[in-house]
Amino acid sequence: MDRQSYTLKVFKKDRRCRSGERMVGTYEYTNVTPRWMQEEVADLRHALYRPQDGYHLEFDETYKVVRNLMSGAEVVIARDTPRCCDPSSELYWSM
Repeated sequence: MDRQSYTLKVFKKDRRCRSGERMVGTYEYTNVTPRWMQEEVADLRHALYRPQDGYHLEFDETYKVVRNLMSGAEVVIARDTPRCCDPSSELYWSM
């Protein structure tokens, strides 16, 4: 089985925010399988962050692999890295 790192983001409905929800917290899970992570999210939705209380959970892989535009080497970066800091973008190399 393939073990990875995941980031879980917890949101709560809040009409004071422009998007209609605010981020309550983020949690990192390392060295877990995708199936385990799905079960963990299901358990959290049932016990702690219930949708009827206004919570919304989403998770995604923490890291992604991109190809360096200049050298062609593969680089591991955080999934939420801004484009200006991503070595696979022209913006990174033009600054």
